[in-house]
Amino acid sequence: MANAKASPNLEAIPPSPSLAQILPSDAVLDALKMILLGAPLDQVLTTITRLIEAHSTGMLCSIFLLDDDSLHLRYGVAAGLPEAYRAATDGICIGPDVGSCGTAAYLRRPVFVSDIASDPKWVKFRDFALQSGLRAAWSTPILSHDGKVLGTFGMYYREVRQPGPGEIQLIDYASRIAGIAIERDRSQTALTRAFEEIEKSEGQLRHIVDAIPQMIAVLNPEGTVLYVNQTVLDYTGLAIEEVMAKDVCYRVSNSEDVARFRCERLELFSREVPFQTEKRVLRKDGQYRWFLIHYNPLLDDQGRELTSMIASKLKRGHATRTWRCESKSIVSRCLRT
Repeated sequence: MANAKASPNLEAIPPSPSLAQILPSDAVLDALKMILLGAPLDQVLTTITRLIEAHSTGMLCSIFLLDDDSLHLRYGVAAGLPEAYRAATDGICIGPDVGSCGTAAYLRRPVFVSDIASDPKWVKFRDFALQSGLRAAWSTPILSHDGKVLGTFGMYYREVRQPGPGEIQLIDYASRIAGIAIERDRSQTALTRAFEEIEKSEGQLRHIVDAIPQMIAVLNPEGTVLYVNQTVLDYTGLAIEEVMAKDVCYRVSNSEDVARFRCERLELFSREVPFQTEKRVLRKDGQYRWFLIHYNPLLDDQGRELTSMIASKLKRGHATRTWRCESKSIVSRCLRT
């Protein structure tokens, strides 16, 4: 056998007219449907290898996945390969002379070895391959849409064999389909991890906010409560469902303060700048306590207006005279309209 070598002139091989003429169209569509429907990656890859194996008698297929370290290859599927061979080659480090798959991943181009017994790329794994009855090994890298190596698609035969143009095209098609499946799976995994991190961060933030002794709430422009910290619940004695109710303002605020703030609210909020006011808030023991409430306008991630509210308890009889002078002006204007 002539020494196998990487195929630098793969582009020179004329492509087949269409994938449907190389592989059964129904089988290809089934594989693509599995990908679109989010089937587990191992099931999708198994379907792809079986689809390719059915096209050529005696062919054994495998798919390696490149680890996150971009150095080691782990089997995604290799049902047809002998168990002893899989155990000896799982986790190999890619390199210029690491069998067909390790070399293909390293060189980022197809590698076709027609006789494992005499090819120098197989020195490290030759005995394992020959003992398992493998003689020819062809491999092509599986690449992402931006050219990153995702793994390799391997084809093995139990006899010395050189690939023809149709077989080279076949392994190229197989690697493309596998690439779609792997990339979609990794994108979904990355998205899931991102959401988990967000939820974790939100949980940590909630613990921090709940530990703050001031009462904190977030309201929408209509005044409906969207969020409160634990201090609000502890002070009012209300359950979270009760706090979220539309009438909570009337339940926990003094009626005089509610009427006053209703008149002032539109002008204060229209300024779109932080402001503060004083209110009496009903404690769970039935007593009102004065609070200085700081309002701060903000936007959510969709650009909708929200308002954060932080309430600091005032000493008995305390009044913020500066604010009262300003609010008196606002009330007088409100009464004139």
